[in-house]
Amino acid sequence: MTTDRRGAPPVIAGFTHVRGLGAGGYSTVYLYEQHMPRREVAVKVTNVDVAGRATSGFEHEANLMAKVSTHPAILSIYGAGVAADGRPFLVMEYCPPPSLETVLRRGTLSVQNALSTAIQIAGAVETAHRAGIIHRDIKPANILFTTYRRPVLADFGISAMSVPDGDQELRGMSVPWAPPEQLVGGRTARPTSDVYSLGATTYAMLTGRSPFEPRDGRSLDIYELSRRIVNEPLTPLTRQDAPPSLQRVLSIAMDKRPENRYGSALAFARALQQVEAELDLPITTVDLLQEAGTEPSEEEQGEDGSATRLGVFNRVEQPVVDAGGPRASGRTITALDDDEDEEEESPWNRRARRGRTVLAVVATIVTAALVGGAILLARDKNITRPSPTFATISPGTIDPLASQADPPRNLAGELGQDGAVTFTWEAPADDWEGSYLYREIVPGQETKLETTKTTEVTLSARSGRTCIEVYGVRDDGRSSAAVTACVDTP
Repeated sequence: MTTDRRGAPPVIAGFTHVRGLGAGGYSTVYLYEQHMPRREVAVKVTNVDVAGRATSGFEHEANLMAKVSTHPAILSIYGAGVAADGRPFLVMEYCPPPSLETVLRRGTLSVQNALSTAIQIAGAVETAHRAGIIHRDIKPANILFTTYRRPVLADFGISAMSVPDGDQELRGMSVPWAPPEQLVGGRTARPTSDVYSLGATTYAMLTGRSPFEPRDGRSLDIYELSRRIVNEPLTPLTRQDAPPSLQRVLSIAMDKRPENRYGSALAFARALQQVEAELDLPITTVDLLQEAGTEPSEEEQGEDGSATRLGVFNRVEQPVVDAGGPRASGRTITALDDDEDEEEESPWNRRARRGRTVLAVVATIVTAALVGGAILLARDKNITRPSPTFATISPGTIDPLASQADPPRNLAGELGQDGAVTFTWEAPADDWEGSYLYREIVPGQETKLETTKTTEVTLSARSGRTCIEVYGVRDDGRSSAAVTACVDTP
């Protein structure tokens, strides 16, 4: 049995409590000053005594974080321990608010900033997936910014290791960002679930709201919101500075059917890089971890070996170092499930705009891990960290033409006796592997994109002309330019 210990911050040897930062159902986060080296840190403390599942959940979080926290877009954890009153805690890097959630309450991001942020986080998600970790709770509240204004992914408290179907329990998901399969009772977490949530978060960066919230700001209960996510089409972007290609990318990432989404976070990042190239923006580098002794694949490198930075690591299982609390036992411990921590708000400093390019050389490696519900944490180079070998490949530029897929061939339509128009086309190439996006072209209307694996679509005839546009989408996420066709339908 556990006892709720919410309230006074714990006494931790070597740390001085400063103030509270936020609280969730199972944990509270405080600002502490660490004595050696002297710096501010965020400390996440459970609200229960050490017992059974609570302790197990804490250990689970810290160990997951230790696998991936060398990534520059994943929050770092400095240590863990058990306080004198029996509560487990994690010591994490800290930087001042706001989180992305708070930023979006004040307004949307520019297309350039949204693309750059999404691509950097996609690199973190891909790295976690390669370590066998599904995050399961990607949302704006869990994207924080370091003091250098670099986005980092936080809160792996409900993450799951990749295991066979039926062996996972989906708990603590955030409905506005959850994929349809989770809302209808799916119990297996897959990489495509994270791709959906990252797509939904990217959509929010551009609109200021989750994808299925009403535009008029009305509040929906979780049941109505869930119904919309499962059944209703994605509302098109209405921004004039957002190209149709960006809408297509988000539509694929958030397809209702997991098998029709990008197969990996890296494929989603590549598609967003293609949009950057189309808009003549600087190409944001994708950071990936590559196991020592292996060669990067063509997808990892990009078609011309650019726009990717690879960190090379030795696979060594290393526990989180105990932070030296009064009852420190030297055990490796980790964090709670189902956290919904809330950060303290502060005015958004417009200078928080991140640099457009990623550093070409990484000199120091960050340790152990991430966590912490909406708290911003700042990296500190004075920390003692694991010492993986690390090499970099400098980013170059993407050739926009090289990054596009070939378009469908021989698109044509025919009016049938039943009053419907059937459009058919051929695959872009004989060895084509991919799907197609299409939509009806209606003057003065924004029609929704649909997905199909076939090369035939039937539309109801309109008075005058019935038109369609079709895009090819390769399995690696790259899409083609549109091809269009019209049929006179008197």
